[in-house]
Amino acid sequence: MIDIHNHILFDIDDGAESLEDSVQMCRDAFDNGITQIVLTPHFIDYKYIDAFVDDRDSRITELNNALIEENIPVKLYSGAELFLNDEVFMADNLNELTLGNSKYMLCEFPLGPFDVTRVTKWIDELIDRGYVPVVAHPERYFEFHRNLYIIDELIDRDVVFQVNIDSLIGNNGEAPQMMAIDMVERCIAKVIGTDAHHPIYRHNRIKEKFEDLPEEITEEMLEECMLINPRKILDNKDI
Repeated sequence: MIDIHNHILFDIDDGAESLEDSVQMCRDAFDNGITQIVLTPHFIDYKYIDAFVDDRDSRITELNNALIEENIPVKLYSGAELFLNDEVFMADNLNELTLGNSKYMLCEFPLGPFDVTRVTKWIDELIDRGYVPVVAHPERYFEFHRNLYIIDELIDRDVVFQVNIDSLIGNNGEAPQMMAIDMVERCIAKVIGTDAHHPIYRHNRIKEKFEDLPEEITEEMLEECMLINPRKILDNKDI
């Protein structure tokens, strides 16, 4: 399997705190069938793209070296989770922030109240720059539940939706679970990610989570959303 959304990379955001945490999460990933990971630390400040990329890439190198020493055969790719706001209109080249140097760009919105009318403007800016937006965990956005029409507007723009495995098993609440299940069942959500942050509290031991999946989520859906479509992203192919 391939995980395109996580916060495994250490000491860069609210995810893994140490190199040891990162190594443990990569070990857990491999033990649970995840062999490729796109590292997607939060990116917030558009004025410091180069600094973010330098910090991220130096940590990826350090983690790669540690995985070799520990004989953990997980392949790592660079990425980011962009927090979209009006700064995106003035941002420099965003190519270094894509998922595995593809055309796909993982992006997120505020979990609390915000002006939902800005969503399509931010998304259109990415599309105009040649990127394919991948909307992270739409089921978690309060404003998406209040304004369901925005999902249809994003579908019309051919964005890719990624839901969290924790939402599917109910860890994020009933409403997010219902939306996540519906989006996967109707093939609106194309990717399932771990959004893992910690080796214990928000972990990526997905075999444990598979045991709690609702019966609506089939093995075929999991294969499509955790292997086939993520592979298309890394191969820079259309989904």
